Amino acid sequence: MPRIERLRSDGSNWPAPDLTYEEVRQSFLFRLHSERASLVSLSIALGSAAPTAELAFGNLEGFAHRLRGAAAVFDYPELRDSAKVLELAANAAALTSAAVNEPAVQIAAQHLQARLSHLIGGTPSADVTARG
Repeated sequence: MPRIERLRSDGSNWPAPDLTYEEVRQSFLFRLHSERASLVSLSIALGSAAPTAELAFGNLEGFAHRLRGAAAVFDYPELRDSAKVLELAANAAALTSAAVNEPAVQIAAQHLQARLSHLIGGTPSADVTARG
Protein backbone atom coordinates (compact mmCIF):
# COMPACT_ATOMS: atom_id res chain seq x y z
CA MET A 1 0.00 0.00 0.00
CA PRO A 2 1.27 3.48 -0.75
CA ARG A 3 2.09 5.66 2.21
CA ILE A 4 0.71 9.16 2.67
CA GLU A 5 2.91 11.59 4.53
CA ARG A 6 1.59 14.63 6.34
CA LEU A 7 3.36 17.68 7.65
CA ARG A 8 2.51 18.84 11.12
CA SER A 9 -0.08 21.61 11.28
CA ASP A 10 2.09 23.69 13.61
CA GLY A 11 4.29 24.60 10.64
CA SER A 12 7.32 22.57 11.66
CA ASN A 13 8.96 20.39 9.08
CA TRP A 14 8.71 17.25 11.18
CA PRO A 15 6.55 14.80 9.31
CA ALA A 16 3.62 13.30 11.13
CA PRO A 17 3.38 9.53 11.30
CA ASP A 18 2.89 7.93 7.91
CA LEU A 19 -0.59 6.74 7.15
CA THR A 20 -1.37 4.04 4.65
CA TYR A 21 -4.03 4.55 2.03
CA GLU A 22 -6.19 2.00 3.84
CA GLU A 23 -5.93 3.93 7.12
CA VAL A 24 -7.01 7.14 5.40
CA ARG A 25 -9.82 5.26 3.63
CA GLN A 26 -11.04 3.87 6.94
CA SER A 27 -11.02 7.40 8.35
CA PHE A 28 -13.19 8.47 5.39
CA LEU A 29 -15.64 5.65 6.10
CA PHE A 30 -15.82 6.66 9.75
CA ARG A 31 -16.47 10.26 8.72
CA LEU A 32 -19.52 9.17 6.71
CA HIS A 33 -21.51 9.19 9.97
CA SER A 34 -21.02 12.93 10.30
CA GLU A 35 -21.57 13.40 6.56
CA ARG A 36 -24.99 11.78 6.86
CA ALA A 37 -25.83 14.05 9.78
CA SER A 38 -24.68 17.07 7.77
CA LEU A 39 -26.88 16.07 4.86
CA VAL A 40 -29.89 15.75 7.17
CA SER A 41 -29.14 19.20 8.62
CA LEU A 42 -28.76 20.75 5.17
CA SER A 43 -32.02 19.15 4.03
CA ILE A 44 -33.84 20.51 7.07
CA ALA A 45 -32.29 23.94 6.53
CA LEU A 46 -33.47 23.88 2.93
CA GLY A 47 -37.02 23.21 4.06
CA SER A 48 -37.03 26.35 6.17
CA ALA A 49 -35.06 28.56 3.80
CA ALA A 50 -37.81 29.94 1.58
CA PRO A 51 -36.41 33.49 1.38
CA THR A 52 -32.82 32.25 1.01
CA ALA A 53 -33.33 29.10 -1.05
CA GLU A 54 -30.45 29.92 -3.40
CA LEU A 55 -28.03 29.95 -0.46
CA ALA A 56 -29.43 26.66 0.86
CA PHE A 57 -29.13 25.08 -2.59
CA GLY A 58 -25.56 26.38 -2.77
CA ASN A 59 -24.72 24.79 0.58
CA LEU A 60 -26.14 21.45 -0.60
CA GLU A 61 -24.20 21.74 -3.85
CA GLY A 62 -20.92 22.41 -2.02
CA PHE A 63 -21.51 19.53 0.38
CA ALA A 64 -22.29 17.14 -2.48
CA HIS A 65 -19.27 18.31 -4.50
CA ARG A 66 -16.89 17.68 -1.60
CA LEU A 67 -18.40 14.27 -0.85
CA ARG A 68 -18.32 13.36 -4.55
CA GLY A 69 -14.59 14.07 -4.72
CA ALA A 70 -13.79 12.07 -1.60
CA ALA A 71 -15.91 9.15 -2.78
CA ALA A 72 -14.06 9.17 -6.09
CA VAL A 73 -10.66 9.17 -4.38
CA PHE A 74 -11.60 6.25 -2.14
CA ASP A 75 -13.29 4.29 -4.94
CA TYR A 76 -16.94 4.38 -3.94
CA PRO A 77 -18.55 4.87 -7.37
CA GLU A 78 -22.16 4.56 -6.18
CA LEU A 79 -21.62 7.20 -3.50
CA ARG A 80 -19.76 9.40 -6.00
CA ASP A 81 -22.61 9.13 -8.51
CA SER A 82 -25.31 9.83 -5.90
CA ALA A 83 -23.41 12.90 -4.72
CA LYS A 84 -23.02 14.06 -8.33
CA VAL A 85 -26.77 13.85 -8.91
CA LEU A 86 -27.42 15.99 -5.82
CA GLU A 87 -24.69 18.44 -6.80
CA LEU A 88 -26.17 18.94 -10.26
CA ALA A 89 -29.76 19.12 -9.00
CA ALA A 90 -28.87 21.71 -6.35
CA ASN A 91 -26.93 23.75 -8.90
CA ALA A 92 -29.82 23.72 -11.36
CA ALA A 93 -32.29 24.65 -8.61
CA ALA A 94 -30.13 27.58 -7.52
CA LEU A 95 -29.71 28.82 -11.10
CA THR A 96 -33.44 28.68 -11.81
CA SER A 97 -34.49 30.07 -8.40
CA ALA A 98 -36.50 26.91 -7.75
CA ALA A 99 -38.72 26.51 -4.73
CA VAL A 100 -37.25 24.90 -1.63
CA ASN A 101 -39.29 21.77 -2.29
CA GLU A 102 -37.75 21.20 -5.73
CA PRO A 103 -38.47 17.51 -6.43
CA ALA A 104 -35.15 16.78 -8.14
CA VAL A 105 -33.22 18.06 -5.12
CA GLN A 106 -35.48 16.27 -2.65
CA ILE A 107 -35.15 12.93 -4.45
CA ALA A 108 -31.38 13.31 -4.90
CA ALA A 109 -30.90 14.17 -1.21
CA GLN A 110 -32.99 11.18 -0.15
CA HIS A 111 -31.06 8.87 -2.46
CA LEU A 112 -27.70 10.14 -1.21
CA GLN A 113 -28.75 9.75 2.40
CA ALA A 114 -29.92 6.19 1.72
CA ARG A 115 -26.54 5.45 0.09
CA LEU A 116 -24.70 6.89 3.11
CA SER A 117 -26.89 4.89 5.47
CA HIS A 118 -26.17 1.71 3.56
CA LEU A 119 -22.42 2.30 3.69
CA ILE A 120 -22.35 2.96 7.42
CA GLY A 121 -24.89 0.31 8.30
CA GLY A 122 -27.72 2.53 9.45
CA THR A 123 -31.17 3.40 8.31
CA PRO A 124 -32.18 6.71 6.74
CA SER A 125 -33.41 9.35 9.13
CA ALA A 126 -37.17 9.91 9.31
CA ASP A 127 -36.51 13.62 8.69
CA VAL A 128 -35.27 12.97 5.18
CA THR A 129 -37.42 9.99 4.22
CA ALA A 130 -40.61 11.78 5.31
CA ARG A 131 -40.00 14.50 2.72
CA GLY A 132 -40.60 12.03 -0.17
